[in-house]
Amino acid sequence: MAIGKVNKQVSGGAAAHLGFYLDRGCVVVPCLPGKKHVVKGAGDWTPERSVADRERLSRNAAVRNGTGGLLVVDIDAKHGGSLGLMAELFPDSTMTRTIQTVSPGVNGLGAQLIYSIPDGFKIRQCVLARNDQGEPMIEVAAFAMLPGSRARGSDGKQRFYEVVRDLSPYAATPELLAAVEARAVVEGSDAAPADRDIADARIQLNAMVARVAAAGPGQRNEVFTQCALPVVRLCDVLDEDPEDVLTSAYEQSGGTDRGWIASAVRSAVRGATGGPLGPQGLGQWAKARLSKIETWARFAPWCGKAGPSDRRVLLALVAACVGQGNTETTLGRRKLAVIAGVSEEAVEDALKRLTTQGHLQTFKQEKWSVRRPLPPVEDNSHMFPPLVREIPTTGDLSDDLWKGLSPLHMIWSTPKTAKGLGLDGRHGHLYDLVCGGLTTAKALGDYIGSRPDSLNRPLVRMVEVGLLVKSGRGFAPADDAGQLADKLALELGAVEVCAHRENRYQDDDVKWVEVQRRQRESAQQPSKVHDSIVDLLESSVQQELSDQEKAEILQEVAEEAEDERRRWEDEQELMRQLGI
Repeated sequence: MAIGKVNKQVSGGAAAHLGFYLDRGCVVVPCLPGKKHVVKGAGDWTPERSVADRERLSRNAAVRNGTGGLLVVDIDAKHGGSLGLMAELFPDSTMTRTIQTVSPGVNGLGAQLIYSIPDGFKIRQCVLARNDQGEPMIEVAAFAMLPGSRARGSDGKQRFYEVVRDLSPYAATPELLAAVEARAVVEGSDAAPADRDIADARIQLNAMVARVAAAGPGQRNEVFTQCALPVVRLCDVLDEDPEDVLTSAYEQSGGTDRGWIASAVRSAVRGATGGPLGPQGLGQWAKARLSKIETWARFAPWCGKAGPSDRRVLLALVAACVGQGNTETTLGRRKLAVIAGVSEEAVEDALKRLTTQGHLQTFKQEKWSVRRPLPPVEDNSHMFPPLVREIPTTGDLSDDLWKGLSPLHMIWSTPKTAKGLGLDGRHGHLYDLVCGGLTTAKALGDYIGSRPDSLNRPLVRMVEVGLLVKSGRGFAPADDAGQLADKLALELGAVEVCAHRENRYQDDDVKWVEVQRRQRESAQQPSKVHDSIVDLLESSVQQELSDQEKAEILQEVAEEAEDERRRWEDEQELMRQLGI
């Protein structure tokens, strides 16, 4: 979707637009003439400094994102970004103040979308969408150029940033706020896995290094000291040398004290003992977003045979996000299968259906597949059971509602045995709906779209094991359902099933790692058979060998070739067992 111009007026610089930003209390900094680069020493400007040095902002200038109650989202056309993609990812988000940028793409020139954000809201630099090459199509950067600024686009042409939709900034949608909200460091909890934040780590590292490089005289050492420790931890995530990164940034800022920088880097490395990024906690908007998805997933109708399985996988994705303190997760199919209590094959099929149905977005970041659960596009809370309609979706659901029994509890993986029917995802779904106020088979059948008699068997089964109690035609959750489920999971074999699945997947992962190790070693080391043949040819040239000596060497070569063939067959068999 191309951007239509509604305002072609371009000033000779950013001066005509400064009032829009400075009056709101934004931090505006000067940029180099004709370029997008912030001048050295402007990295730590304050709103007061921007007002005081207004004259320096008359030509090229940039606003620090997140200041003055403004959020700027950059749509990078040269990498394939467009307003259409933004509207797809964040519905109702494109009708706001819009600035046309200078680099073109197949959809025309790029754009900045400007939003208002709540007081106290803190943004994080992040990529909201990437193309197949991993390049950012839509992102939230540290700075955004002001209209009237002039810079060279990706095609080499000089252009002005222009206001093309002259509106007051609209409020950012809850989904957009959740995606860009800064996550606070959680004190006293376990460190978060490094691999899940690999993409964010790159963005944060670039921002930190740019801040150090932009520091001027009088602030250089202070800024370096503030940024050194986070840079070391980010380098740990990205497998980069922190000494090279920090020293290079320090020298770019004009620093020349090599003794001081070497000592400062060593101090930062010694101090980086708290984990790569530190444990991260969800912000209030992210919590509300995931809570809304969880509420919908628990109580939506989920019709058809695959519905209960899809429900468990979506809830497993939400649980993974909550556990990792993020609105997206890089967990693979096997780990999701362990959380959801289903097979890896069921997870793979469910992920495809959830993506097709618009409940899940999957994209590549670096070498990881990132999965982001999406809230329902339409407000269909009127479909929820009676009690659930009154529960707000902006906070944690009350555990008392379902008596402490989670939809991802092991009890819902109980196999069918001679002792009786199993308990699966459909039982868990019906249990939640009963807790939500649909207490009869007829009410449940009308809601799900199933015949009441087809629901009697799973309901009666839950009564038999004590999770539900029946009174007349109605059902209700047992008061001790949560505690009873722990006991039943052990007695009915659910614990054994889940443990077997987890152990099998862990064993497969170990085998896969071993296969990868062998392949790397094989690629790095020259073939012994090849070496033996080379030795034989060289010896034949350099000296005359007897027939017996030649035969012995050839026999040795043949034995080594046979050993390598057997090793290769063993690896192929192992890979076949793993389904690779």
